[in-house]
Amino acid sequence: MKFLRYISCVAAALSLLACQEVDKTCALAPDAVVAPVLDEHSDILVDADNLSSEVTFAWRAADYGYPAAVAYSLYCVYGDEEPYQVGESTTTTYTLTKEALNNALVNSKGLNVPAESTSTVFFYVVSSISTAQDSAYTKKSNVIGLDITTIKSTSAPWIRRPLYVPGGHQGWTPATAPVLWETAENSDIYEGPVYLVPADAAAKVCEFKFTDTPGWDGGNFGDNLDALGNNGGSSNLTVAPGTYWVKVTLASDHSTGSAKLTPITAISVVGAYNSWADDDVELTLAGLPDDYTVEGAADVHNAAVNAQTWECTIPGFTGGEFKFRLDHAWAQSWGGANLEHLDYNGGNCSTALTGKVRFSIDFHGDIAALADDATNPSPVSATVAKVE
Repeated sequence: MKFLRYISCVAAALSLLACQEVDKTCALAPDAVVAPVLDEHSDILVDADNLSSEVTFAWRAADYGYPAAVAYSLYCVYGDEEPYQVGESTTTTYTLTKEALNNALVNSKGLNVPAESTSTVFFYVVSSISTAQDSAYTKKSNVIGLDITTIKSTSAPWIRRPLYVPGGHQGWTPATAPVLWETAENSDIYEGPVYLVPADAAAKVCEFKFTDTPGWDGGNFGDNLDALGNNGGSSNLTVAPGTYWVKVTLASDHSTGSAKLTPITAISVVGAYNSWADDDVELTLAGLPDDYTVEGAADVHNAAVNAQTWECTIPGFTGGEFKFRLDHAWAQSWGGANLEHLDYNGGNCSTALTGKVRFSIDFHGDIAALADDATNPSPVSATVAKVE
């Protein structure tokens, strides 16, 4: 009898496991799954007085034929814009503030709904189950349209930020110093080429610092490249005179950071004219004085360093495609169809000019114009001109 009782227990356990396995894997056929149903919702008015008020979207659960772990994504659509995901939920509701919804809608990188107007925005929910990788098990709800009255975004748009590099190479004037530009949205990583050579040819080192404002009243970074100090008393950084690719990484609160300086051997133009070979023509910093002994040579030097423009002239240029690159290699290059905003490691540039042609690339950029441009275009630009 005891033996039979053991057999019964084992059979019951196996049966339970089998049921659990069925629960895990035996969903309805994809065409039999019941999609979620998004509940109707009243129109939404956003104004300055109700930004903290909450908006809740609710829906009836999808039915996959077993107690599945269902993930829901709430999407909205406006005009010809791509659907925008508002949020995710593992329940049958999603709540956010009117401020968060408004900012998501009017953001140019979001749904691009006009601000300070009433627009019809469409919403729907998509359900999916983690155990089903097949897209057939992703189910879209009905679509509802809401008239939403928006205001201007309350979140400041990201603006690409400059980091200034004042020092002995340019007269210790932050407002006119060479700049490094932030690489991505709030990355706090700044990069660019800087000619760290003082006007005094006898100088053995170049002393410099970093500032995050065009003056000494903001972040004032010095002391050590590996551990930048940020206070008015931080000591100057030093490096052997030369041209460097400078990369600075700051803490999010700009309390400290680090910097890496890599010597640059060449900035050059490569292209169809030289069959994209390694003998591309090198550029030099534009505007440096020919004679440092004449009066005012230091001022001319400082202006050239501050401008951050490199140039060259190719006597027998044959036209066609070209790019700018660093150190005769492809790790770092600049190109693209728009010379006013060259893309980092972008596509090829092109020109129909032939003969004696001057090329220049400007890494400084127009700080005032970029500060007003929330599209954050590349600050690097170029010019190509015929030389008579």
